[in-house]
Amino acid sequence: MKLLFQSLKKSIKLKKLSKQLSKPRNTKDTQDILCYLDKKQEYLNELIELCLADEYIAMVVSQYNANGQTLKELYSLLCRAGAGQYAGGHFVAASSLAFPLTLKFLLEHYNDGSFSIKGYDDYNSMLFIAYRLIQYFENGEVGTIES
Repeated sequence: MKLLFQSLKKSIKLKKLSKQLSKPRNTKDTQDILCYLDKKQEYLNELIELCLADEYIAMVVSQYNANGQTLKELYSLLCRAGAGQYAGGHFVAASSLAFPLTLKFLLEHYNDGSFSIKGYDDYNSMLFIAYRLIQYFENGEVGTIES
């Protein structure tokens, strides 16, 4: 029962953070842009804290010698590759960090600031990873992600 409550609490918090992280910027005023960016950073920090507070995520992070900064880099790469979008009710860039199997998939292919898929250059590896995660959430897949 305790695990179910923790999972529900995490899901609610993830949904709220995803909503904030996915909000588009709708101003051209420099001061408003700076405020917008500060808030985005604050929400990203909350997402990282939420992820690292999960014991299963913490185990995956530890297994790959990653840390909060690594998770921020993964989030940034995913957004740049087009995974900063909703699929299957999930904001892909955020949810990919919040679940152990998707995070494991990311970290398996993460190498020194970029993604690496055999047979692809860095750019196409990044696009492949983003597309695969979008598919994963869109199709409601569960379990290990195959490349």
